[in-house]
Amino acid sequence: MKKLTKKIVLITGVCLLTLSLTIQAKPNKTYPILPSRLKVGDTVGLVSPGYRVTENIQIQFAIERMQALGLKVKLGKHVYTRYGYLAGTDENRADDINQMFADPEVKAIIALRGGWGSNRILGLLKYKTIKNNPKIFMGYSDITSLLLAINAKTGLVTFHGPMAVLTWNEFTTNYAKDILFNAKKITFSNPIEKEDDLTQTKNRIVTIRKGKASGKLLGGSLTLLTSMIGSKYLPKFNGAILFVEDIDEDIYKVDRMLTQLKTAGVLDKIAGFVFGKCTSCQVKNPTYGSLTFQQVLEHHIVPLKIPAWYGSMIGHDDKIFTLPEGTLVTIDAEKGTIEMLEPAVK
Repeated sequence: MKKLTKKIVLITGVCLLTLSLTIQAKPNKTYPILPSRLKVGDTVGLVSPGYRVTENIQIQFAIERMQALGLKVKLGKHVYTRYGYLAGTDENRADDINQMFADPEVKAIIALRGGWGSNRILGLLKYKTIKNNPKIFMGYSDITSLLLAINAKTGLVTFHGPMAVLTWNEFTTNYAKDILFNAKKITFSNPIEKEDDLTQTKNRIVTIRKGKASGKLLGGSLTLLTSMIGSKYLPKFNGAILFVEDIDEDIYKVDRMLTQLKTAGVLDKIAGFVFGKCTSCQVKNPTYGSLTFQQVLEHHIVPLKIPAWYGSMIGHDDKIFTLPEGTLVTIDAEKGTIEMLEPAVK
């Protein structure tokens, strides 16, 4: 923080009195809070902020995945609790997260799974405790609500990445380790996979509008993002790079949600746009007629005149990036790359 010194001269009779005042100038940038990087031997906390894991054996698999990374595991008290489709009451699930942030032994917190329920506990989280005890917090899908709310209320960088009950293959694991353990500044780009074809057809990106842009990376599930519109838990999207993904949504629903982001003023504020994977997003009633997925994206994004593409390795897929929410990045819409400009952990 800069210090400005200002001299004031007071005239009292024949005496001159000079006072020096130090004025604290407000910084022109709000710096993100970085959690500490993970190290082999650290303890990771596993929580269920929403849906209860279907079968208990999946929790055991999750424990073993973390152990394979060289980490110790502490389970949230209520991961085995069931309240309908939820892993306990709202108070139960929020308490697990609050306790993990307050526990000095726990260095990172990873959601077991998504589903639904994170929105219900946003008002029960202890954001002051979270801010005073910054830790890695990771998940995606329904966990989008927590990633965005924690970043908005505390400034803590959060991570849109793999959850503990899902597959951690080599691609997914390597990205997670480079970001969370090795503190690397990565350029994310889709893999070039050999196929029995004359051209690559799998994991191709489709450019909506060419160009480069820089800004704070924010986003997640399109469904969860739109469900938070109007709440106090969304970060500001001014000049941001917005990324979204979704699963099992009809094309008209994608159109509806993008329209909501437009009418809420979000799309008009962003500097760049990335749509990851829209897994199993298709026309459910083809006889009724429909726009294509690409037509919907072009309708909403092309008029913004910002760099944009879709098909990035983000979302409900086996191979996914670990994206740091709240850090500065540069995107290249023609190449389909997201370049980190700063580390996400310290």
